Amino acid sequence: MDALFKSGPIISSYREALMPMGEKIQALRNTKGWSQEDLAKKLGTTGPNVSRWENNHGTPSVESLKILSKLFDVSVDYFLFEDAPPRPPVGFNDPELAEQFSQIDQLDEVARTSVKRIIKALTNEKKMRELLAATR
Repeated sequence: MDALFKSGPIISSYREALMPMGEKIQALRNTKGWSQEDLAKKLGTTGPNVSRWENNHGTPSVESLKILSKLFDVSVDYFLFEDAPPRPPVGFNDPELAEQFSQIDQLDEVARTSVKRIIKALTNEKKMRELLAATR
């Protein structure tokens, strides 16, 4: 069950997957609420370097790309190839649902708890229906 709720990449849409590398970095950074300086610290670089990358006036090193992919849970390919699609979250076949779940981290704790309760109620209801159907 935990694998079903493993978070996937933070991406607002398929359109984002078609963006140049710098725009992808900026969009992902913004979803985390980080400044360029915040991201620079996590990467061991400077804010001006992050600014250059985001404005497509330079590219991160291979080591920085590895760290970026881990920070944002996307593949390195996602940054390197403009048409590389994001990885879908584990356990989702419905792209719309996958996209909605990718945005859960943006919610506050109260809203995330509500989402968890709703999912638990729906899955418990399904189990009960299956048990009732099996006893008939």
